[in-house]
Amino acid sequence: MFYQRDKLLNDILFFLYALFIFGSTFSIALAQSAFGLSLAMFLVIAIRRRYNPFQSSLKWFYLSVGLYILWMIIACLMGDTPVRSLRIMKEEWLFAIVPVGVYLMSKEGYRKKLLLAFAVGVGIFALYGILQHFTGVHWTKKTPPFPAPDFGYVVKGTFPHRLTFGNYYATAALFMLAIALSGWKEMTRNGRLFYLTVGLLAVIATIFTYSRGAIMALTLALLLLGIFLGRRAMAYVGGAAAAVVLALLIAFPGVIGSVQQKMQREYDLKDDMGRLFIWTNSLRIVGENPIFGVGQGNFYEAYVRLRPADVTGTRNAVHAHSDPINVAAIAGLPGMVFFLGIWVSVLCYCWRGWRRADPNGISGSFYVAGFIGSVAFFLSSITEATFADEEVRQMLMFVWAVGLWQVFYPQSAAGGNQKPGPIVKDLDKGTDLKLNG
Repeated sequence: MFYQRDKLLNDILFFLYALFIFGSTFSIALAQSAFGLSLAMFLVIAIRRRYNPFQSSLKWFYLSVGLYILWMIIACLMGDTPVRSLRIMKEEWLFAIVPVGVYLMSKEGYRKKLLLAFAVGVGIFALYGILQHFTGVHWTKKTPPFPAPDFGYVVKGTFPHRLTFGNYYATAALFMLAIALSGWKEMTRNGRLFYLTVGLLAVIATIFTYSRGAIMALTLALLLLGIFLGRRAMAYVGGAAAAVVLALLIAFPGVIGSVQQKMQREYDLKDDMGRLFIWTNSLRIVGENPIFGVGQGNFYEAYVRLRPADVTGTRNAVHAHSDPINVAAIAGLPGMVFFLGIWVSVLCYCWRGWRRADPNGISGSFYVAGFIGSVAFFLSSITEATFADEEVRQMLMFVWAVGLWQVFYPQSAAGGNQKPGPIVKDLDKGTDLKLNG
């Protein structure tokens, strides 16, 4: 009876979390509502089973997250609007997506279905984005998106902005392609075809956003994936990707023109929306507030106060259009160091895991997908505050869970050769499972 009750709680948790990751592909309201419920269920399970999600195997990740959040709180308290800043900080709860995902990914039956739920959502709304480009269909608005340079429309899916859609689907595309290509020998033919198709659809949808940051992140991360897979695979991946991109660019030359036009303004220190202009003035905020920053929600006021008066234009940035600089502006240089520490810990865990596992097996594919998906996201965040964009950030937390779960549960993954740790109950099999402690 006890086992059946716990199994039911786990099934409910799985359903809610799967709804979250599926919903994240098109609706932040659905996704965060579903995750809020799944987090409550997870806490019930953790208390009931005395389950500790913060084992030492992931200590560097959780330590970095803890230091980052602690310093953000201190920065908020030291700013001009501490109460408002602390309220804005509520989005940091999205870090909880990782331990819940790690817990569910350890169970094979849940693991496959979670990846399927994500892939189905990405596939459906990548197709919707492609359809939107050609027809202007926009389910959430009465008016179509902005016209594209060639013909059709600039894709933003059901998200509020094309950059949000582009950064989300660039990351999702690389994640899907990494799952398929790095686990090629261990997947069925239909499985490979499905994940490859979803990945390529996401690539095409990303290109139709005409977002230079997302397209550049997509291209560089794809090249890195080829390096991960070896010379022969790199030739196949690079050749296929080049063929797809070249065909799209020939068919839609406005993509190149749009990127070139926007790149020219990025280097203009007199253009109020150019990246160099925004970064330069954001660094002035950091220079004035190097330790604690200005606190959450205070970037805009500080930016307006410090921007040069002789620059034409009245548009002011609400963030630094770069995650590291943005964090430094609102939480000081220590906050930026802790923020980058989170990234280093995730990438190191995934890299080390991949080096120890079979790179051609399913075990290795999760590490590769976590690494490549993270790199794609981070590349996009160099020129855009992607981490501050909740739609994309919540998906990144799932990508991290996929990349990190085997570090926490090495004995449930093939090829894992880490030392065993504390014993907990695997509710899928009713057997003991050892954690890396």
